[in-house]
Amino acid sequence: MINMKAAMILFDSELREEVFMIMKIVEIVNYTLMPNLFGSGNQGKKEGSVAWPGTNEIVLLVVNPDQYQKVKDEIHRFKISKATKEGLLLFSWTLDEVVV
Repeated sequence: MINMKAAMILFDSELREEVFMIMKIVEIVNYTLMPNLFGSGNQGKKEGSVAWPGTNEIVLLVVNPDQYQKVKDEIHRFKISKATKEGLLLFSWTLDEVVV
């Protein structure tokens, strides 16, 4: 597992279908989904309440550099084509070690 990357897609829960379509397009089948997350960011608070409606989700991926580039490119294309207010962020970091 040398040169693997961890990628975290943080997104508005309303974009779940689109995020999973992006993963399907780039042929990523292994992931961890963390739904119903609360938080505060540039687009305000999301706490799943009347005062602060909505939630976020995270998809965590472990991918090779080529897969990461494909995910990054597709997310970039999606963000340009949709130009919506819903949040969609991609974070990544290099994995120094993976114990299996």
